[in-house]
Amino acid sequence: MADQQPPETPPSAPPDESSKASPDESGATPEAPSGGPVADGEFEIGDTVIAKIAHAACCEVEGVHALGGVTSRALSSLRVADTRTQGVTVDLRGGDVVVDITLVVTYGRSIPEVAQACRERVRDRIEATTGLAVKAVNVVVSDIYFPEGASGAESGQT
Repeated sequence: MADQQPPETPPSAPPDESSKASPDESGATPEAPSGGPVADGEFEIGDTVIAKIAHAACCEVEGVHALGGVTSRALSSLRVADTRTQGVTVDLRGGDVVVDITLVVTYGRSIPEVAQACRERVRDRIEATTGLAVKAVNVVVSDIYFPEGASGAESGQT
């Protein structure tokens, strides 16, 4: 009787589907706090990552001289810091992203056109890279840059 096996148990059910992402009442798959699908775990995209994407996107726009206000740019030159987020703040709530950008526009460029180009580029880059919905991109032009030593060069005076 040494060959006797314990009584057969019913075949095990497939893995517990409740531990995996399942559609809610609307049929949508639940999402992580930062918008990532929950399947075998969660992922989160940090504010700093989104800020760096926004910063890089703005730097691609012609007419953007720098990001950040006069004070923040002066302070960053005194300390060793990652300037790839300078001039950008991100508010990430419930999968919606709100980005605030402070920039310096090159003299001779249309400020409204540069601001709009930044808004569009930032929205496109963040949504394409992260999959998150961008609710708003707010742009503040804090200064104007006069190239080649033109009068009023970045004095911060009006």
